[in-house]
Amino acid sequence: MAVGLPYDMGNAGDLLKHGVLAEFVRWQCEMGIALRFMDPFAGEPWEQPVPEVARRIQALTGSALHAAQARINDGRYYGSGFVALHTAAAAGCDDVRVLTGDICPARRERLHACGLSMLDEEFPHCGAGATGHGYDGYDAVAAIVRGSTEGDLVLIDPFSEFLPRQASAIVPQMTTMAKRAAVLLFALNLDPRNRVGRQFDALLEEHMPGAWRMTCPPLHGTAVRGEGRYHAEVLLSARPLLEPEEAQEVDVLWERLTRFAELLAGVFGLPKGRLKPRVVGR
Repeated sequence: MAVGLPYDMGNAGDLLKHGVLAEFVRWQCEMGIALRFMDPFAGEPWEQPVPEVARRIQALTGSALHAAQARINDGRYYGSGFVALHTAAAAGCDDVRVLTGDICPARRERLHACGLSMLDEEFPHCGAGATGHGYDGYDAVAAIVRGSTEGDLVLIDPFSEFLPRQASAIVPQMTTMAKRAAVLLFALNLDPRNRVGRQFDALLEEHMPGAWRMTCPPLHGTAVRGEGRYHAEVLLSARPLLEPEEAQEVDVLWERLTRFAELLAGVFGLPKGRLKPRVVGR
């Protein structure tokens, strides 16, 4: 477990995010589409979970996330890169590539040491920013969007500064990405009713109609750090989701996400329908 972090890996937001990621990756693999997963805000490859996180994972039997976190009893909660890899492996898909990056050089070294590839291996100078110094995850997103192709999935998973400072620039880029590939956004929303929260809703209505949205409210009084302050927002947009001719296959993914949402709500002690997906603009 990393020391000093204000959150525990595998908190409520992580479970929602990683659950959606796992269900989408499994679905894409079953469709026979090669996967290139990109995570420019990767964080740690894994951490030792607190007991409550392990209990929750064990209760998610039958979900793609439960299969992806198969070593939870061995003291490992995996981050997004390994969730994608393990989900693809469980689905019998070996045509998968995971590219990662992080602002922290030490984290980038740990990610690479664990066998994950770096974004700049396929996107030269990815994340270098305008000055060319250091690493900028938002600049990496722009490079990924420009170079994305069918089968790609990018996870945009920054910290709490995203909504007030970066959303207006990044959300339109997500729209561009979703026209040919897939994008998954994880954002921390302090208050959906305040000015920033309302602006986020307006951005989504303008730029991402048809995207799928799931929201987990703050959970109070739990033994897991980092889930009592923010509403955790997960947005999924992808070309197949927006095309009527893909409706039959997309219905399978919707049903799986709905089942996962109901299962996760029960684990959190929330009403059954509280986490169910909804469509932006409807």
